[in-house]
Amino acid sequence: MGMSSFLLFKRGESTPANDLLRDINKICIEENLFFDSDEETYDSEGTLKYTRVYISDLPFRENYSRTLSFSVYDEPYEYQLVSFKWDDTKNEYFKAVVSDDFDDNEDLLLRFSHAILKIYPTAKIWVEEEWFYTLEDLDNITNMPYVSDWCYKDPREIARD
Repeated sequence: MGMSSFLLFKRGESTPANDLLRDINKICIEENLFFDSDEETYDSEGTLKYTRVYISDLPFRENYSRTLSFSVYDEPYEYQLVSFKWDDTKNEYFKAVVSDDFDDNEDLLLRFSHAILKIYPTAKIWVEEEWFYTLEDLDNITNMPYVSDWCYKDPREIARD
């Protein structure tokens, strides 16, 4: 489908990219996922500002189609702020972790998204629709029989199914 996912923090409340990188690596260890990163960019003080992360449930060389790729950003970072007309809170959000297209890897995206929100329960997952997924939403989704199109449905509708 060509969609991306985003780990969002309220503007000014995100976690440093170095901590995100550490926690993503920790998730991969705990979830038995493969992890790699590259393209690190640092500012003049030596703070990690950007990196690329790759996770998979299969060794990378065995099946590249099972790899999720993410860009990890340190706040502030140009073009990473977003707000939504449909969001009644009128908050501005920082896109701290941005996935590339995850088509055919919705199950892996769910595992990762649920694990990262367990670490950052006030963050939200946005998948280019007019809703967010919260930790409570992903708790509910993971407690139901798996449905591959979970990320294309409003979590309020999933709860009713």
